[in-house]
Amino acid sequence: LKLPQWFPFREQLQAAGPQVASKIAEFAGQIGQFLVSSVAAATQGTARFFLQLFVLLYAMFYFLMDGPAIVERALRLTTLSIEMQRRIITQGYVVARATIRGSLTIGLIQGLLGGIGFMIFGIPNFVLWGVVMAISSLIPGVGTAIVWIPAVIYLYATGDTLPALGLALWSAILVGTIDNVLRPRLVGSDAKMPDLVILVSTFGGLATFGATGLILGPVVAAVFFTAWEVFADANEPQARQDTAEPNELSEAQS
Repeated sequence: LKLPQWFPFREQLQAAGPQVASKIAEFAGQIGQFLVSSVAAATQGTARFFLQLFVLLYAMFYFLMDGPAIVERALRLTTLSIEMQRRIITQGYVVARATIRGSLTIGLIQGLLGGIGFMIFGIPNFVLWGVVMAISSLIPGVGTAIVWIPAVIYLYATGDTLPALGLALWSAILVGTIDNVLRPRLVGSDAKMPDLVILVSTFGGLATFGATGLILGPVVAAVFFTAWEVFADANEPQARQDTAEPNELSEAQS
């Protein structure tokens, strides 16, 4: 470490030169390890994605060809009556359709609100970013934040502090929370389940199954509620009879 004569603290810095070089080498080694691990993780993730995509397409061929027969056989193994089977499978279809339609509707609404916010606070190409936000809303766990957080950072870095704050509040309060407000209502109105059950089953499915849990969670909850109602209806005559027998016995004794 060679410094000019006029450099402040020249002797102290030259004495610490070997230690500084050692720390720089250690830091460079850590950066190299991080880059290698990141590339390896990305490679594994890409390979896993294509493997799962292949399995999905391969399975879809059989499900599209023999799907009804597979479902019928699976329900027959439950030993339920035909009426019970029909109610369970119908409710599952209704909830799955409502969940998909609700996700697409929420995505469009979030993209529209995000585009309006970008237009108000001066983000260029706000229509393009609104479309990107609508697509990113389908990503679980991240959602629209992957778009509007960099936009807020961009505004703040260019000196637009107030627009950055306004866009952050607009996106976090309005765009970010609209999902929690609309999803239970859009899905629950067709599924005929309480809003709380829809919300909890959506997040529970997301935590258990990953991205597919956005659909599987409400479907599992709907099938459970339907089975519960079916068994309750089936046991209702017996429950009435059990209730009537003690009353008849007390009347006879009186």
